[in-house]
Formats: sequence, structure tokens, C-alpha cells
Amino acid sequence: MVSKYAFGPARPSPSEIVRRDGEILPMKKALPGRLVRPLLESLSILFVFLLGFLPAGAHQPAQTSAPEQPFSVPQWISFRIRLDDTLTSKYSMEGDPFSATVLDRGKYQGARVYGTIQTIDNSGRFRGHTTMILAFNRLMMPDGRRAPISAEIVRLYHAPSGESVDVEGAIESGGRGKKSFINTGLGAGAGALLGGIFGGGRGAGLGSVIGGLGGLGTTGFTGPQVIVLSRGLEMLIRITGPGPAPAQ
Repeated sequence: MVSKYAFGPARPSPSEIVRRDGEILPMKKALPGRLVRPLLESLSILFVFLLGFLPAGAHQPAQTSAPEQPFSVPQWISFRIRLDDTLTSKYSMEGDPFSATVLDRGKYQGARVYGTIQTIDNSGRFRGHTTMILAFNRLMMPDGRRAPISAEIVRLYHAPSGESVDVEGAIESGGRGKKSFINTGLGAGAGALLGGIFGGGRGAGLGSVIGGLGGLGTTGFTGPQVIVLSRGLEMLIRITGPGPAPAQ
């Protein structure tokens, strides 16, 4: 059997240390407890020393941002705004949110106006208008400041379907009462003409009634008028006062 010292003394492993008398001891025995405390103190001093090289304020806790300054929009000021969303009386619903961008030059340019669809009232089959009321509730400045608002619509610019604004600020569809009257009148006139040719005066009266009913039928069942406020549509609004306070 070959001795473990046949090729010279054994080399210590990394976890062992050699004493002067040649004895190999584990590392934890070679470092008495009285050396651990000075070592920890040295490391603490080194850590504090290194902190001195950090940039000023790097090791300080982050400070909370200052509260927002109170902000309000003057009453009766008007804004020309451009819709960011498409709203329709057919596919939109009451309560749907929308936003618009302020176009006027000045400190409010680029601000965002937010609101919801308050009501949609569809017209009847034969007469009346479809109406839509928009409720504006807040304005956000480009720097993030917010203000509650109430506003009314004063004017629509270049509405594609002939929508208009009534005296109460509601959006109104283009009416079809005149169109129905014209179609019905044309039907009655054509019926009277044919009746007069084939049946004299009595035939003219009967043809007028039948022709009028025919004309009414062609316009009365086309469904309610539809309001379409396309994205990019511009309108003029007027601030009527502060709106409800925003939720925290």
C-alpha cells in the first residue's frame, strides 16, 4: 500500500489552512472568534468610506412630488375643439366616454376635453328628430393639470349629415319632415293625374288618396334619423361653470 506522503506532503484544500507545525486545520478553526469582530468593523468602515464617493442625494430616499396647484377654467370662455372619437346615435350608448382636443391658439391649445354621452333620443318613424346630449366634465392641460368643467355646445362645423345644435345645446339630426312631405305630395300628384286620365274627376280624387298613401309608405318606414359625429369633427363649446370634482 502506498503511503499518502509517498510523493511529498499533502496540499491543503481551499477550505483548510496549514499551521507552523505542519498540522492542517479547517478554516473555521484557524480563524478564532476574536478575529471576526475586527474584520466586520473593517468592512463597515470601508462601506461608509465608499458611500462618500456616491453623487449627492443618491442614497437619500426619493421625495414625494408637490401637490398640484388649484386650477380652474374661466366661465363663459369658448373653445373650438376637435373630436378624438366617433359618436353615433345608432352604435353609441348613453354613458360612453369621449374626448376632444382644443384647437384655439393660446395657453389652452392642445388641452384635452373629456365627457360622456348623456342622452340619446331616437326620432319616431314618421316625424321628429333624433337628439344627442353630450356632457363635458373635465379639461386636462398639456402639463397634466386638470380642472372640472361644465360646458354646452354652441355650434357644429361642417357636420356631414346636416346635424345642428338647438337652443339648449343638444345635437339634433337633420329632419326629414320636408322630405316626407315632398315624397307624399309627389305620390298624390301622380295618382291624381292618372286617376283624372282614366276616371275623370272622381278618379282623380281617388288616385290622389292612393298616391299619397303610396308616397307616405316609401318614406315612413325607413327608421329613425341617425346622428353621426365623426372623429375629427370640429365644434364650438362654451364653459358654463365648474363641473363635478374629479374622483380621487
